[in-house]
Amino acid sequence: MRIIGGKFRSRKVHSYIEPKNCARGAVSGYRPTTDRARETLFNVLNNIIDFEAAECLDLFAGSGAIGFELLSRGAGSSDFVENSSKQIAGIRKTADELGCTENIRIFDENVLEFLKRPGKKFYDIIFADPPYGYEFYNDLMKEILNTGFTIFVLEHAGESAGMFSLNDFDVIRKNVGLTNFTILIKKD
Repeated sequence: MRIIGGKFRSRKVHSYIEPKNCARGAVSGYRPTTDRARETLFNVLNNIIDFEAAECLDLFAGSGAIGFELLSRGAGSSDFVENSSKQIAGIRKTADELGCTENIRIFDENVLEFLKRPGKKFYDIIFADPPYGYEFYNDLMKEILNTGFTIFVLEHAGESAGMFSLNDFDVIRKNVGLTNFTILIKKD
């Protein structure tokens, strides 16, 4: 997997689960966001936000591809939340090779527990890519809405596509093959 845009364009993102060895890229719910889906997402985000110095959060980070894409495009920092030690090792290795270790923080914990921490930080962009069959969308959304952000992106399969109609946000939905994005943008 490679970064598709910005200063790290074409640089490798390490992942310790090989999607080619599994049906539709899923191993125990793991499915990396395809290059095509990331390109579509970032085409949308480029029209909404200036990435320069943005504070970002990559939940269910996996390889960290989205967080590294954000850094590549000028984000100031990216926090990664992932509870797979193999994937965390990949995030560390990628950050080392890209020379951006000072711009990242890695949290080895459950996403909901991370979001329930007191004294939450504000993020310009929060991205979440829960595993297929994730059962806690309502809990996730409750905690996300209690966290300060400008843009929230949820990558999901069709099972959660209709769950968002929130008055405080503009909502954009994009589909790329089997990948769905629901983007919440905080209204001014």
